[in-house]
Amino acid sequence: MARPKSPFVWILLAVGGVCAFCCTGTLGLMALGLFAGEDSATPRARAGRPGEPGGFAFDAPQGWKTQADGRFILEWDQRGDTLGVEALRLPSLPGLDDAEGKLARLWQERVGADWNDVKPNPLVMRRFVANGARAFFTAAVVRAKNNDRSFRVSLYLVEAGDRLEPLVFIQSFMTPGGLGEAMSASFSWNTSYVRVEEALKGVRGSPVGLPLVDDAEVVGHFVHGSSTAAQWVNAYTGGTTMTAVSYSSEYTFGANHSFQYKYAGASGQVGAMTFGSENDQGTWSVNHDVLTVTGAKRTRRFLLIGAARTPEGRRTLYLLRDQQGWSLSPGAIGQDGELYVAAD
Repeated sequence: MARPKSPFVWILLAVGGVCAFCCTGTLGLMALGLFAGEDSATPRARAGRPGEPGGFAFDAPQGWKTQADGRFILEWDQRGDTLGVEALRLPSLPGLDDAEGKLARLWQERVGADWNDVKPNPLVMRRFVANGARAFFTAAVVRAKNNDRSFRVSLYLVEAGDRLEPLVFIQSFMTPGGLGEAMSASFSWNTSYVRVEEALKGVRGSPVGLPLVDDAEVVGHFVHGSSTAAQWVNAYTGGTTMTAVSYSSEYTFGANHSFQYKYAGASGQVGAMTFGSENDQGTWSVNHDVLTVTGAKRTRRFLLIGAARTPEGRRTLYLLRDQQGWSLSPGAIGQDGELYVAAD
């Protein structure tokens, strides 16, 4: 935000709405699971086909050091700071059912036991791994119990035959003397996650060819909204002004693949805000991991990165807007990710 010309100080009063869950890394369309040459009109496979023999494989990239306990570690220097990524496997979980629930429980039991600031009921996202098998994952910034340093932990459950294979990635950051380390670490997660994404290229599961989200999970009425307000105080006169940005968007996806869209928003100085709205309708389709809504006014494309349920049991759709290719970096997810919650 640009500094105002008059001697104002600003106070952030409130931030509401849905904040997208942080995840990281920059990927091209192929890395996200889109197959070259796929026709969007081609029906999606409802039955998968075998993937990796044995169900699962993880080949760490060249340069990662293998530890005696089976962990893989990579560390490097960047402008005097030390960044690192660690990968380790946990014991398999039998069955492919209730993957979201299993991930949430494992997150609390294992990550919650080893780290501070671990929130329960994490938002569970989905993606494809290297060979097109599905994976369920979540991530968060946590703190070490012994030294309070910040780390970013990601937990993946990869479908592997008749089981789920847990894979954990731990991103670290260390600066000489530790001065301002927590803040500096928060800016490093995008950088170090590029190495996580490189490691994920060596992850393969089974089966492959399944849709990331079934049509039945898309059908329904979903709402996304956000509201932000800021108050500006004149340090000399005590006079105040307030600005706000608020919007909501709704999608109703029919079982017959029709959709209706509604948007309403307002922004500007309170008392003199500018309002806008938009409506559209047409058809929707899901191809692999991309949701396309073809309306009478325009066509929108979203990367589907989840269809989990809230702690209250409400269905969600987690969509990433198409901005000339998709990125799963924390900034991109926070800016372009939209969590739609079922209104019915």
